[in-house]
Amino acid sequence: MPDTFTRLHGTTVDRFKVGQHSQKVTLTGITESTGTISLFDRDGNSFVATSTVFFTAYVIGKGVNTAAFEVKGCYVAGTSTVTGYVVNTYVDTANFQEPVFSFDESGLLTVTCTGVDGETVNWTAVVDIVSI
Repeated sequence: MPDTFTRLHGTTVDRFKVGQHSQKVTLTGITESTGTISLFDRDGNSFVATSTVFFTAYVIGKGVNTAAFEVKGCYVAGTSTVTGYVVNTYVDTANFQEPVFSFDESGLLTVTCTGVDGETVNWTAVVDIVSI
């Protein structure tokens, strides 16, 4: 018996293209004391949005203290703003500043994290991106 996708589309070939417009980006960086860092992936590459994107990011900072944030937002290509920006703080043991996500008009994503006084903090952000 054919699955639902096959019944709707007549083939299973396209089923494997579902999710073609989604990406997962892992970014890292280290802050010293109250310094800030723009996180990058391990290869030093940057994510550039070429269309409208919706993102959900999970950011963790760990030094002596810990912070964990979930950030959601939408970027419309050709603008320099993020709309629908929502930050949920799940753990914050030292009054961390919330991470800031921004895009420039060229679509370059920047994730900025700020450390806490007297600590070296290792940051990791995993960003799920859905684009059209």
